[in-house]
Amino acid sequence: MEVLQKIIQQSGTNLSLIDLEFKQIENLQELLPFLIQFKNLKELNLHGNRLRNLPDDLSQLKSLETLDITNNMFENLQQVVQSLKTLPQLNHLEIALKSKEEEEFIIENLPQLQMLNQQAIKIEDHSEQQSDMQSERSVTGLEITLQQEDLEQMALLHDSIKELRKEDEESEKQISSIFENSIKTVMKELQTKLAQKASEHISNLTILKAKYNLYEVCFQLFLRYFKLTDRKLEQIITKLHDQHQQIFTDMSNIIMNVRDNQQIQLIDKKQLEINQGQLKQDKGTEQRLRQELQELQSYTREIEQENKSYLELLIKFGKGEKIQLNSIKKNSNHQVKAEFQNFDNSSQLIQQNNNNNDKEFALNLIKPQQSQYASIQNKINQQQSNVLVQAPQMVKTLTLKQFKDLILEIYESKLKFDQRCSDSHLPRETMEQHMYTFLNQKYGLKSLILEWVSCIINALKRYGNEDNDVAVFGKILRNECDEEFRFIQGQVKNTILELLKMYLRGKFPLKTNADIKEMMNQRVNSFIFQEEAEDIIKYMYNQEDSELILNKLKQYFIQQTKHVEKRMTREEQFQIVNEKDKSKIEFSIFQKFILDFQMKSHEKYLSTFIQHFKQQDQDQNGIIDENEFRQLITELNIGINDLDIQRYLNKIDPYNNQQITFSQCVQLFSQEQAPGTNVPIIQKILSENL
Repeated sequence: MEVLQKIIQQSGTNLSLIDLEFKQIENLQELLPFLIQFKNLKELNLHGNRLRNLPDDLSQLKSLETLDITNNMFENLQQVVQSLKTLPQLNHLEIALKSKEEEEFIIENLPQLQMLNQQAIKIEDHSEQQSDMQSERSVTGLEITLQQEDLEQMALLHDSIKELRKEDEESEKQISSIFENSIKTVMKELQTKLAQKASEHISNLTILKAKYNLYEVCFQLFLRYFKLTDRKLEQIITKLHDQHQQIFTDMSNIIMNVRDNQQIQLIDKKQLEINQGQLKQDKGTEQRLRQELQELQSYTREIEQENKSYLELLIKFGKGEKIQLNSIKKNSNHQVKAEFQNFDNSSQLIQQNNNNNDKEFALNLIKPQQSQYASIQNKINQQQSNVLVQAPQMVKTLTLKQFKDLILEIYESKLKFDQRCSDSHLPRETMEQHMYTFLNQKYGLKSLILEWVSCIINALKRYGNEDNDVAVFGKILRNECDEEFRFIQGQVKNTILELLKMYLRGKFPLKTNADIKEMMNQRVNSFIFQEEAEDIIKYMYNQEDSELILNKLKQYFIQQTKHVEKRMTREEQFQIVNEKDKSKIEFSIFQKFILDFQMKSHEKYLSTFIQHFKQQDQDQNGIIDENEFRQLITELNIGINDLDIQRYLNKIDPYNNQQITFSQCVQLFSQEQAPGTNVPIIQKILSENL
């Protein structure tokens, strides 16, 4: 209330936007007399308050089009929607929802909405649904209602039974009170269910149940009479009543399932038609697919032999040497021979000594994985020869932005591929394997794939220390970090931005959302002040880690260098003078420092487990089988029994593919608790080795 009074005093009542975010508002009804004064109010922000409900009538806010009521404490969504219905111009709503059903409920009851939670609302064609409802009516041919006459008949029946009992006056009042309360309860429940606007057969069933419950009140009074007069007759009637009640319950369940069964039958019929059509098409292509499978198997055997020579080619390729690859010929042993020209032997020895790390890195990236080579070789022209490979002229040098876009593209492809593998009950690929799968699907030719692999290696070496996203991608490729960690880094970035936004809102409470957004953009694209950086770090980390991070960040803070110029406004001069002594830091450096700290902490968290995993992963490809998985758990030595091991295998390799990736193991052991403790297995083995 005080906030609105202050806004009216400072800015008047012609505002179109009012921001009441995080104002601890508990009752909007008290603010309505002030909000009504803003005749041009089109946008109202009530985010982050303590509202439990909304006023029943908001119709006086005639021009309000956009409303944000997220992060409140609403108890009854139906009450909120009924209140929102009274807003004549509302077309953009922000509200916290728990399920898809709640979203559909809002869209159905607020048909004028155009945007819900930043998403445009699609107007669906309900003609099919309406036709289904009409056909349903034609099938039932019934219109079931509960009217005043029904209630009067029940009341007369109740009075007749009550006369049989001849109770005293006090007992009669008690019985009448029970009857009235029962009617109120049944009718209130009926109104609530009918307000949900279910299909007609469900509504009819609801009315029938209400009628049954009303007559049940009379029946219970009737049984009570015989309980006092004739116990044997009361037992017989009770058994009959229970049987009829069970029959009514079973019939109700059948009616509830009628619609679902009809829909299932319709879906099955359509699916059968689709399957029959596909079967006809598949018969024509089955022979071609079998032939392609045989070719793929043949290519797989050949490519394994060729891999060694291409590995050497790739290493030299990254050294900037001009290489002439003559015609590739396969001898009887399927071994590849290539002649390299214009190569100085003395230079080769020097460069080989200086690039041992390059070779090791390339060896880590290129390993004989049968599935990936089969897919790569499928696109190779067997007659390819005289391929001229020249570096660095033909090797692409990716910019940081290009490389990060490529990384995101690989990540997205990996997520989709993992889902397809899960649906098809196939084993997951490592990120290294999928990099080849992705490049093969995108480019096809082996020469292009090798060229892009070389580009990726060079970009990892070039930008690994400069950008955290690149560093994380490299560690995932080398199985030094699990794939899920990239999502954690994304959450860290979002947390930094949210905390900066909270800080600015607290410091500038009268600024609009647009002003705060502009201030955010300025800081993200340039510098943030030391006090802002310290506030973010202290909020994110405990005291020990905060002090450690801030101490290391000191060297990156710089002082303001602005000077007061002539012809500046007093406000600008005051702002410069007020901030000239403040230290600041580049936002990109600040964010990278926190991400690097998070990455090093995660590396430390995984360090012990990585050592155990590599001992079992003999070929260092990031994949182990069931026996190696069991041996890994034995080496962990934390008391896991055979029953737990089998449970883990059911989760991590349910279809017995005998291929368990490093990332799958990390995800499993980060979720499962060590026996007898409430800490994850990875954390347990780390603490035991400290």
